Amino acid sequence: MAKDKFTATWVSHTSIADFLNCPRAYYLRNVYRRPETNHKIQLVSPPLSLGSAIHEVLESLSVLPTKVRFTEPLLSKFDLA
Repeated sequence: MAKDKFTATWVSHTSIADFLNCPRAYYLRNVYRRPETNHKIQLVSPPLSLGSAIHEVLESLSVLPTKVRFTEPLLSKFDLA
């Protein structure tokens, strides 16, 4: 069945701003799906990546017993995240 060319498509203000800022990033965030999985990919910003890495390190430290927690330098755990 052919798509109706007059069917409305919902587009958010953020999507329009993304497109105006960088059409390629808009395509990757909103249109492109990986052929193997048919899932959208997630683009992350450097601050988000850093925040996620720091969160993982702090979370891994919180589950350790207090005496073991600081036997290794904190930076060694950051490299693993």
